Amino acid sequence: MHGKGFCLNGEMSLMFRILITGAKGFIGSHLISKLQDRHELFALGRHLNLEGQSPVQWIEQNLVQTLDRSRLPDRLDAIIHLAQSRHYREFPEQAKDIFDVNIHGTFQLLEYARQAGVRCFIFASSGGVYGYSYERFFETDPVNPLNFYLSSKYTAELLLANYQSYFKTVVLRFFFVYGSDQKGMLIPNLLSKVMRGELITIEGDPGPRINPIYVEDAIRVFEPALGLHASTLFNVAGEEAVTLTDLVNLIGKAAIRRPKIHYRANHVSGDLIGDNKRMKEVLKVLPKVSLLEGLRAMVKSTEGEGEK
Repeated sequence: MHGKGFCLNGEMSLMFRILITGAKGFIGSHLISKLQDRHELFALGRHLNLEGQSPVQWIEQNLVQTLDRSRLPDRLDAIIHLAQSRHYREFPEQAKDIFDVNIHGTFQLLEYARQAGVRCFIFASSGGVYGYSYERFFETDPVNPLNFYLSSKYTAELLLANYQSYFKTVVLRFFFVYGSDQKGMLIPNLLSKVMRGELITIEGDPGPRINPIYVEDAIRVFEPALGLHASTLFNVAGEEAVTLTDLVNLIGKAAIRRPKIHYRANHVSGDLIGDNKRMKEVLKVLPKVSLLEGLRAMVKSTEGEGEK
């Protein structure tokens, strides 16, 4: 074991051996940048095409396949499991891939963690496991996964609970993490449409409420989570709850564009807002980046890409 005495101020003074899955993904790439100078990192990715020197030890591994233990370190202090199926929207056509990565892949990592002497296993889940409600979701609320992908995430959470006698498990339920260089998710999709002057369709007027969190704030939860003394669960969510109409108008303000909005009959009953009190009180992570500031950073990054 390399490290002792984690602290809860978001920094750790000792170096730890940490395996990060989904390391080339949106959250993973930001987390790697934050941790690589302070800890010994092993990063899992499906397909690696790396150039230049890096302090990170990259390991090619598709979680659909059996873990190749010969490529993995024998001993670790922690695992941060961010990887998920790329086909999470494609049910039932890609149900097997979703199952293999999100459920069986998690099981493989839990067994590996047990054998590698891991002391903490952090799992990235989704606030979507709660379903919808007109009240904020607390960590103690019952869940109601609304699709196969979210059911797979919650199933993985249940698997983690069975390993709490071997190491600490921390489940992080993320609510709409966003930021520059993100692709294919709600906020970058809306931003792209506003920038191109395309019509945006919102179900219901003004649409459901959400509380997104900027990626640089979201990744601040990991180090203090590693320092916890017991297994637990956190919502990771922003401070500002906005309707989808509010969000689109904020994007328009950030981009200096007038959004085009069309409303249609509401097929979603409720909001998706995570209460972040435990995140702030236990992990000491208070979101620093306002929604407008985060959106402006995304606009600036998008405009920079257009100039290349």
